[in-house]
Amino acid sequence: MKTRWSCALLTAIFLAGTFALSGTARAAEAPILKELKGAEKARVAKLIEGARKEGNFSWATNLAPVKAAKAMEKAFKELYGLPNVKFRFANRRSGTLIKRFEQEIKADKLSVDVVVLAAASWLHSMKRRGHLMKYVSPEDKHYDLAEKANMNGDGYWVSDGQINTMAVNRDLAGDVKLTSWYDLLRPEFKGKVLVGDARPSETYTLWYKGLRERLPKSYFQKLSAAGAGVMARGSAQRRSLMAGEYWLGTTIMARHNWIAKKAGVKMDPIYPKEGVVALPIGSVIMAKAKNPNMAKLFVDYWRSVRGHHMLLNYNPLNSGRPLPPHKDEKINKLILAKDGIAPPIDKINVIPTDWSKITPADVKKWKAEFIEVFGSGTKK
Repeated sequence: MKTRWSCALLTAIFLAGTFALSGTARAAEAPILKELKGAEKARVAKLIEGARKEGNFSWATNLAPVKAAKAMEKAFKELYGLPNVKFRFANRRSGTLIKRFEQEIKADKLSVDVVVLAAASWLHSMKRRGHLMKYVSPEDKHYDLAEKANMNGDGYWVSDGQINTMAVNRDLAGDVKLTSWYDLLRPEFKGKVLVGDARPSETYTLWYKGLRERLPKSYFQKLSAAGAGVMARGSAQRRSLMAGEYWLGTTIMARHNWIAKKAGVKMDPIYPKEGVVALPIGSVIMAKAKNPNMAKLFVDYWRSVRGHHMLLNYNPLNSGRPLPPHKDEKINKLILAKDGIAPPIDKINVIPTDWSKITPADVKKWKAEFIEVFGSGTKK
């Protein structure tokens, strides 16, 4: 009898050890762990085990197209050894996502773990209300450039930049030299300049507010008097410039210059000497995230060089951290160069703005001034 109990005890100890070792072994299968050592390796291995138990992950953004999200999902799963985790992804306009999340928070039925948005006032509002999880990724130390530009969120997020800046259709305007926002007031550009409509958009409201740090109200009044068009959606602005309805845009994102170039239209970004507005793109974890282990791993990936390089294959954005050369030389030349579509923010003159002090009341104030300057009868 004693022998039988001894065998049973040894078997139980063996099985317990086997399961413990198998958990470590499963984590060790993840390629990312081969790159890590010591405490960081142990931290990531623990997160991977937790992520396997969670089995799900949900994220949303107004930046990455579905094709990019799918590619990032595949690369992430391979890197972290998580092939069976189920991803859910939503790509909507920032206003649509914000409205949805606010409704979910009110109902205590949050459906998302990670959000990546260019919505500075909302991100700071979420932080103040306690709806974000504080998480300092090992990647965060590389975002000192974004920190200097007041774009980071005190341990809740670090930022890349959504830069809506001047762009010119060279097929129409030729090789005219443009170095200043004041160049748009030249007589030959009368009726040829397009402005993003701030009425339905917090993004364009904050662009207007940011430029008002360097340009007086009278500048915009002159631009309006010179027949500047006003249009809401970025894709509509791009099509209008590509079609030749307007020659110059003022609120054009890198992605739209990229799409135009791929279509054979020579549309170039201009970074005026007075500076450009870099709206913080924060990658944040919700305080009540259902899958916190997956959320932390994904945020690590998003903020890494590897994640940035993956996204640049599908959608250029201005990195808040310096980036080494991409393996694709076309991306280095077209996107990352100083005069490229989306150079990292260390290569351009960003207007410092204390985004933490921007309140909904401020957004309302600057929106009202924009309407005063450009009128309410804007073109859709």
